[in-house]
Amino acid sequence: MSAGTPASLKVGWARAHLALILIIIIVVGAVAGAGTYYLYISSNRSTTVFFYEALAPNEADFVQHQLIPEFESNNPGTTVIFVNLSGPSDVANVVEALVKGNNVGNSLVGIDNLVVGEVIYANAVTDLTSTLSNIETSSLITSAQKMIAYEQQVYGGATYFIPFHSNIPLVFYQKAALTAAGISTPPSNTTELLNDARTLQTWCNNCGPIMFQGGGSDSTATELYQWMVQFGGNPFLLNDTKDVETFQYLQQLSPYFNPEYTQGYWGSYTGLAQGRYQILDYQWPYVYNLLTNATFQMNDSNLGVYPGPSGPANSNHLLGGDVLVIPKGATNLPAIEAFAKFLLSSQAQTEMLQKLSWVAINSDAYANLPQNITAIGNALLSAIQQGIFLRNPAPWITQWNGYADDAWTKIIVNNAQPSQIKSILDSENQQLYQFLVAQYGATTAQQYEQNVFKPISVS
Repeated sequence: MSAGTPASLKVGWARAHLALILIIIIVVGAVAGAGTYYLYISSNRSTTVFFYEALAPNEADFVQHQLIPEFESNNPGTTVIFVNLSGPSDVANVVEALVKGNNVGNSLVGIDNLVVGEVIYANAVTDLTSTLSNIETSSLITSAQKMIAYEQQVYGGATYFIPFHSNIPLVFYQKAALTAAGISTPPSNTTELLNDARTLQTWCNNCGPIMFQGGGSDSTATELYQWMVQFGGNPFLLNDTKDVETFQYLQQLSPYFNPEYTQGYWGSYTGLAQGRYQILDYQWPYVYNLLTNATFQMNDSNLGVYPGPSGPANSNHLLGGDVLVIPKGATNLPAIEAFAKFLLSSQAQTEMLQKLSWVAINSDAYANLPQNITAIGNALLSAIQQGIFLRNPAPWITQWNGYADDAWTKIIVNNAQPSQIKSILDSENQQLYQFLVAQYGATTAQQYEQNVFKPISVS
């Protein structure tokens, strides 16, 4: 579209593209209460870039009202239309739908590193190797560099994604409640966690002092993944000795879970401020800003946050977050690359760190932080120093999530006998193996059993 195109045609084109987006969202997500989108249309701009993501409301608001306007003000020839979807799976489905429908246009996508393997396997994203220098910053943190090196090793030198922002789950707790129960410091290991849970259970008259993300789906599977790593297991195998020990421990801990845990997910945090539970097990750090806002008014005097208790094997934390991909068939790559480069810049990364508590992947961002490091900043830095790892971006991670959730339900929610734990995990392992044979072939299934697919150490 040229600069001389009439404004009415530009607006009409943008509305047509928006209609296509809404159709795609309806098809792949059934608009199940989600599919939120934000639309930017400006008749005096010549280039429009569509940015697809799946962000929490406060994160989406920040991208919509701060990051995008900053980019547009520095790039007066470009408009960015932000399409915020309901979850990682919806993002993957939309990418594949755009490619299959030959409707990619000028599209950039932020997608959870949990599911990026799905769009790579579907041959729906562009190999960025030849244009990497146009996007990548020279000051990537070590974990981001290792992530890129890993994908290049796995995909024969190809670079299909670039880290965008990172997340590390942390544990939150009520300082006053622990003090009142006679607990001087939050639990530093799994033994202390179990003992403190018993103490808090007595203190609060069987309230269920620990909130766990036990509602199933990605949040439960993600938390289980970290627990199994901290016990020394390979989560993907599901039934190795250390994975069995993980579930044995969690079954001992489960009598102290808050009754709401069966609906717990990454957005469960309000009960901590309301006193319904005293320890909020692993949540993404963005909830710190929500717990300390005008609604809940918690502060550093009564809200504690730290990396959480160490496991028997290590204190390693899962490094979550999103990566950037360009769908195959995208047009006007220079405009897309310019926006991607801005998102990785020290300016944008510093703002994301300060406003959202996202771990910046641009090392220069840390040089611009204020002198007074906040409690959440200290917790993030401490977690990074203890050790971090990445989930293996296998294309069948969604299926693994399902089997992990099934094991969780049978063992924890349905309170299986301790003697049944190993057999339940053996069954889930075998089902996943058979799925891999059917969908990916015997070689991949055998690699799975041979421990090829395991967490990626990046610390």
